Amino acid sequence: MTTTLVLTRKPDAIFQSSLFKNQSGRFGTLIVLQGGKATRVQVTPKGGTGSKIPAPAGFLDVETQDGSGVSEVARFTTIERMGGYVQLKPQSHNGHVYKKEAYRVAYESGNSVVSQLKGTNGQCFRVYGGLTAQERAILIHEAPHVGWLIGCIGPRRLNDLSKGSTDTSHTAMRQLFQIVPRPTQFFVLDW
Repeated sequence: MTTTLVLTRKPDAIFQSSLFKNQSGRFGTLIVLQGGKATRVQVTPKGGTGSKIPAPAGFLDVETQDGSGVSEVARFTTIERMGGYVQLKPQSHNGHVYKKEAYRVAYESGNSVVSQLKGTNGQCFRVYGGLTAQERAILIHEAPHVGWLIGCIGPRRLNDLSKGSTDTSHTAMRQLFQIVPRPTQFFVLDW
């Protein structure tokens, strides 16, 4: 069994930080799937493989290496920093293929940057397979507000649309760390 993370940024929900006038972000949805090793994930209006896993813009169409299915085990709202900061490219978008395979993710502890957030012990997921040096530095980690992100992705409780600081990011990351097996694949569906 494989655990796969799927990020969609639709609908495009950009927000202005209520804490800092010069910081903006974007909300997204992180869907956690378990089952066969995914080889392709996209959103379709009706779910091309008969998928009943809803996504904000339709249903997930997931192909697996062995043809087996997947099921949703968790879902979170995410934030990413806007305003010229790097963002992970989708595998494909509007007919352009950026990356044929999934990004790989791995659990990491003791990360010196994430450790600056009290109570994290530097725990995060590192994303591997980025196409640029900046993309190769992207982490998925706790982020109480958008100011903690410089290209990284911050999960929080589903539907937490706080534009300031929130503590649900801590809870969301603890839930992600407890999923067994831990996530090893990551698909980004859109810009």
